[in-house]
Amino acid sequence: MENLSIILKKLRESRGVTQQELSEVSGIGQGTIGDIERGKIKKSSINTLEKIAKALDLNEEERQELFAVLVPKDISVKILKNPLYKNLDSRGRKQFSEIIEQTSLMFNDEEIPEADKEKVLMAIQSAFFIAKEKNKIKK
Repeated sequence: MENLSIILKKLRESRGVTQQELSEVSGIGQGTIGDIERGKIKKSSINTLEKIAKALDLNEEERQELFAVLVPKDISVKILKNPLYKNLDSRGRKQFSEIIEQTSLMFNDEEIPEADKEKVLMAIQSAFFIAKEKNKIKK
């Protein structure tokens, strides 16, 4: 997995965008963007990555590369392509982001096989969307 600082800087520079311009368009502080690019922030929230992806108008492959810093690329692809994820409002995406971030902390152990990591993430994702649907019915 590539480092977030390298990926973000590469994507930003490929578009000829300065940190300040990215900050203005994304709504993310310039200091935060600078900290990410200097490696002071190793991982970022899905919400922040979403704002960056939108601001840089990333294509699907570039989005997958950016999101792979949270979870392995093949798993992030499945999450981002899930139509239920695409239909979440900002609150739902924030909740989902928090769950995935907490889950990804378990994956710091390199001895966990990728297949097991994927099973855990997919199960959590599934449970999240089932809970969201049940909550809609209650309202």
